[in-house]
Amino acid sequence: MFTPIIPSSGLGGWSFLQRTYDSQLKTFSESAVQSRAIAYFEENITNVRTAEDLVSDRRLLEVALGAFGLQEDIDNRFFIRKMLEEGSTNDDALANRFSDTRYSEFVEAFGLGPGETSQIGTASLTNRITALYTANSFEVAAGDQDNTMRVALYAQRKLGELAAPATRSPERLAAEEVAEAVDRFAASVSDDTEYFDLFIGKVETVDDLLADTRLLKVALGAFGLNEDYEAIVSFVPTAEQPNSPELEKIRQVLVEGSISDIALGSTLENPQYRNFSRAFGFGIAEDFRANDFGFATVINDLYIESNFKVPDDIDFAGEVVVSNGQFLLEDIDVRDISNDAKWFTIMGEPPLRSLFEKALNLPSEFGQVDIDQQLVVFKERSRQVFGSDDVSIFADPEIIDDAIQKYIVRSQIDAFSANTSSASIALALLQS
Repeated sequence: MFTPIIPSSGLGGWSFLQRTYDSQLKTFSESAVQSRAIAYFEENITNVRTAEDLVSDRRLLEVALGAFGLQEDIDNRFFIRKMLEEGSTNDDALANRFSDTRYSEFVEAFGLGPGETSQIGTASLTNRITALYTANSFEVAAGDQDNTMRVALYAQRKLGELAAPATRSPERLAAEEVAEAVDRFAASVSDDTEYFDLFIGKVETVDDLLADTRLLKVALGAFGLNEDYEAIVSFVPTAEQPNSPELEKIRQVLVEGSISDIALGSTLENPQYRNFSRAFGFGIAEDFRANDFGFATVINDLYIESNFKVPDDIDFAGEVVVSNGQFLLEDIDVRDISNDAKWFTIMGEPPLRSLFEKALNLPSEFGQVDIDQQLVVFKERSRQVFGSDDVSIFADPEIIDDAIQKYIVRSQIDAFSANTSSASIALALLQS
């Protein structure tokens, strides 16, 4: 196993680690232990369907937890499973009860909670987890030699993310690409949808609909019955068979309606025939809907949904729901938190808290003070030391480096003071 090279402690060691980080991380990631762990995760994560599946495979769980710096919880299987099963969307979910936001980030990444969309099997999750696992494992290995280096590396990686303005998750970015693709597709079929919008209100009978193949194209296409439409328009009538079998099937589906279990639409294997019949309401004892206000919009939206295909170059596993011709984005989160919430995150994540306590010259006992009072002091000291209490200032690499240097220097001073005191006591005892 490759061990990170840190030739000295303090700023000298940190400077060397910074200069050689890329090459050392590459060598570390290519080591046999790391390569095997990542290869196993990539090959087996797709077998996971539930939280129990994940926690039951220790090798998978090691990578999953290690990606978020939670590797020490590897033996707390019940605790991890419960967090995953409760998810992260509800405020009272177990993962959200911890001040350490790494737990909620871990749970949110996999999406195994109620009402959440599982991200397992998506390239974005696999790539994210393996990249985070490699970075965190390197930090742990560096920390085995000098813990200040682990804290500094973690802070350098996380502070920039936390300080960044409103972020969009990979899922959100993919969804926005899908929205643009839906817009392009809707524009490409606008001749069909606009025609349907203009003329469906004139339809009174089944024969009216069947006689207009442009209306029928959208009506059938909205329910994925495109093959029937293609068969109808390509049919060549003869004296013996003036209408296509598909046209007669569709006529019977519409006339018989969807209420009776013995109606044709109810007996066909594809349930979309029944849905198609129900939507129009031509059948006996059904409410005819083709002239209803908003009916055309509903069918046009279904037509776009049914015929739109997510482009191969967009990694999106969610459902495409179209409303008024556009893909709905409202329920896909854009992450942004307040400045105070970012400070609470810093105070809740042990590595970040350790760095800021040193950088701001706060005693470790400070953690016993009321949490709201801690927030006031952290912000006040930040204004004194860095000129601002806005966490966004740490988006600047130079300010992050300043904080790290202050942390390393004060850690060295504390260590030197402790060693000096011990040596002085020992000398005094020997001389007595």
